[in-house]
Amino acid sequence: MNFEPLSRMTEMDSTWNVDDLLSQHSQSLLLPDGRFDFFHSLQEDDCSETLGEEYYDWMDEKGYTKEWYYTAPSGSLVGIAFRYGCARLRGNGSTTTQDVVEFIDYLQQTVKK
Repeated sequence: MNFEPLSRMTEMDSTWNVDDLLSQHSQSLLLPDGRFDFFHSLQEDDCSETLGEEYYDWMDEKGYTKEWYYTAPSGSLVGIAFRYGCARLRGNGSTTTQDVVEFIDYLQQTVKK
């Protein structure tokens, strides 16, 4: 799995929360796979230590803080952001459930808690 981080120099179109893609995936399973719980247990400090420089830092504007964005193996955009201390999945119109699942697998391998 190769997720390429977007640099601050890379411009992108708007993104939005795609948490529902993870929720739909989790609800479709007969038994939980742990991805939902893992993602929602992530803390910003965990990500800051292992994901490196963030794409954007809102500096606590309206509860928003840091965001990291990646290009998924499919070429779609996926990311993690924090608002009021809660992890949120970010993506755009091309982000799929498969992108989200693979991204969380990447985070499980990368982010040390």
